[in-house]
Amino acid sequence: MKLSTYMGQIGQNYEQAAVTENSAALEQGLKNGMNAVLGKLPGQAVSGEVLLRNGSDILIAIGKNQLLQAKLEGNMQVQLGQLMTFQIKNNTNSKIVLTPLFENTGMDPNVSKALQAAGLPENSITAGMVKAMMQEGLPIDRQSLYQMNRLIANNPQADIQTLVQMHRLSLPVTPENIFQFEAYKNYQHQLGESLMDLADAFTQSLAQITGSGNWQEGAAFYKEIIGIFSDTPQEAVFQTQDGSVQLKGEMAEAIKNGEIPENTAKEIPLPEEGQPVLTREERNNLALQLKGAGVSEEFTKALAEGKMGGREILKEIGKMLSEETIPHREELFKALEGREFKSLLKNEMGKQWMLLPEEVAKEHSVDKLYERLNSQMNRLSQALAQSGRGDTPLAKTVSNVGNNIDFMNQLNQMFTYVQLPLKMQGKNANGELFVYTNKKSLAKKDGSVSALLHLDMESLGSLDVHVSLTNQKVSTKFYLQDDSALDLIAQNIGMLNDRLEKRGYSMNAEFIQRDGHTTMMDEILKQGKNISALTGYSFDARA
Repeated sequence: MKLSTYMGQIGQNYEQAAVTENSAALEQGLKNGMNAVLGKLPGQAVSGEVLLRNGSDILIAIGKNQLLQAKLEGNMQVQLGQLMTFQIKNNTNSKIVLTPLFENTGMDPNVSKALQAAGLPENSITAGMVKAMMQEGLPIDRQSLYQMNRLIANNPQADIQTLVQMHRLSLPVTPENIFQFEAYKNYQHQLGESLMDLADAFTQSLAQITGSGNWQEGAAFYKEIIGIFSDTPQEAVFQTQDGSVQLKGEMAEAIKNGEIPENTAKEIPLPEEGQPVLTREERNNLALQLKGAGVSEEFTKALAEGKMGGREILKEIGKMLSEETIPHREELFKALEGREFKSLLKNEMGKQWMLLPEEVAKEHSVDKLYERLNSQMNRLSQALAQSGRGDTPLAKTVSNVGNNIDFMNQLNQMFTYVQLPLKMQGKNANGELFVYTNKKSLAKKDGSVSALLHLDMESLGSLDVHVSLTNQKVSTKFYLQDDSALDLIAQNIGMLNDRLEKRGYSMNAEFIQRDGHTTMMDEILKQGKNISALTGYSFDARA
């Protein structure tokens, strides 16, 4: 919610003129409230008066000119002016998540009856369990309650609602999955951001490897890291006379099968090969550093002139590290610890970990990305363990990325969901695609399908695009938080419409401004709870 949406309503429920006078005072009140709870840990309580509630968003006064804006979990009925006590569930990254404590309400007769029938004690834990199960539409018979009670007992540190929701979605309840599930609900799950943090951490940590003077260990670690990113196979690209572009493997198969005459295909240089990966100054500096380390003049000249791709440079350095004795090891390691090499390595990591928008449309490109990520995370984890750094923050970040990918794979056993780490015009963006289809029921009888695309971009901010397809008719709704972003999308919607028309689709577009956005986990949690949603997926994403 924006501050402006509170202004007219707070004056009716809150008498402090210092807060209601203007948005600056309101913002100061929110800042004061955040400072008041900043030192509190998850599990501690905070009490206050309810000023506003808008869906799951709540505003409470916890002291004089101390306001707290938070996301309220659960479907508890909250009245304006009510004094309540909440438990802090999360207070990281300037976001507060509250859960109402059991003592705020008396025991619901239905809850009490269910617990008595199951022979379970009546307390805050069992009552919260039954309420959460009812909210999620789960049965509360004796067997179901016993099963859930055991699950909660085996995971005493986990949030009850999280455990109930994971059980309903048939997600394996493990410490790693609980962590990822909470991250997805609290919007701390973005893979693209984690990958770039990881790239920064690796380039900053490489210099520490040789700090102890163990050159042999340092060379082995450098070789393994460089090998992970230089060994990744890259397919050549061919273009036929009709303009279509195919990968080398596919082209060879097509020629073999007689689908494409051999003389109609010509090879196209890959986008990253033969193009500079560093600035001219960086290339010259790195070339001088490597020349001092004993690299051939032919290689350093090609590097300085920008005629070498990132993989080629890394492979050459890897060869030097493979030598049993490195003649100029101090100079070589000095080059590897330099800003230019770190920039080169990070650039190559970004190329292999991020997708260009046009690559998303290529068949199996997303599958290949995640196969590559999974393989590289495993190799990085092994390299860190072998170097004695398996318990470092860097290793934990690698493990977290791997767990995030595993969690997505498990989600995909039921729902079609994928994150799309995107590289757009030199800037990174995080994308998420969720198709409203339970894989146990792949399509509605009327053939309607629907999907949600969420993008976080520096220029447009948060963007949600709902796409629905019935026969050849496409309906889109663009949700943005900024008027100028809405205008920009509206002004360029004709490009999308033209592409769709060429593929035989007709499109209707709506542009909607709204406060906040719905997370993908919110959308997933709606499934199976009698909430109307279209199902299936056959929209042509290449348009």
